[in-house]
Amino acid sequence: MVTCELCNQTGDNLSLREAVHKDLGKKWVCGDCWTSLYDKNSMVSGTTGGGGTFSCPGGCAGCRNA
Repeated sequence: MVTCELCNQTGDNLSLREAVHKDLGKKWVCGDCWTSLYDKNSMVSGTTGGGGTFSCPGGCAGCRNA
């Protein structure tokens, strides 16, 4: 079971993404929190690997590359 480090949502099928928060540093967050951080410009630019093609084959549940 995995847990989002910001909202504490947990689940076996929860997909986490790495985000480098400007104040809190590196965190593993759920998709909702990642989107919220992105929308609020709260992440350090260029550190989250946005393309996903090198580190992610795109087969994970909830993956935007699936």
